[in-house]
Amino acid sequence: MNTAQPITDPVMIREVMEVYKKGSKQYLLLAYSLNTGLRISDILRANVQDSLHGIWKDREEKTGKEKIIQINAKLQLLIRDYVEANDLQLDDFLFYSNKNRRNPISRVQAHRIVAKAGEMIGITLSCHSLRKTFGYMAYKNGVDLSLLQYIFNHSTQAVTLRYIGITQDEANKVTSTMTIGI
Repeated sequence: MNTAQPITDPVMIREVMEVYKKGSKQYLLLAYSLNTGLRISDILRANVQDSLHGIWKDREEKTGKEKIIQINAKLQLLIRDYVEANDLQLDDFLFYSNKNRRNPISRVQAHRIVAKAGEMIGITLSCHSLRKTFGYMAYKNGVDLSLLQYIFNHSTQAVTLRYIGITQDEANKVTSTMTIGI
């Protein structure tokens, strides 16, 4: 079984983001995934109105739990530009289907978009990889592990560490390079 892995290299994240034209639906899907940490099934339900107000609010499809995500300012600007360029209405899905603008794109289509971005830079990439990348980068930037556990709705911090790809090798790097008091 092939398990999704986070992107751990910031340069590679930039390369992924350069695959699609800024302002496109594909670009926004990658940005939204990387900046919210939501599952793709939840992202695809994002509507224009909430997104323009800087929130994602709904029940998670997998857990059934109510969740509210604050969208960062840069992502809000991307959303605003995208909505204007595509003449979207407040009740439209953000990631609308080209076949029927009243429906979101399918999970399969979202997977194709993400997988193609990975292929273009020579890596295997999935929607779940982007969720894990959010967690990995947040952790590496000092976000408390208990907060990530809460964001991901994990039962333990150990589950969260495993989920975001923090391995024994990385733990060993910390203990082998730190010198305190000697």
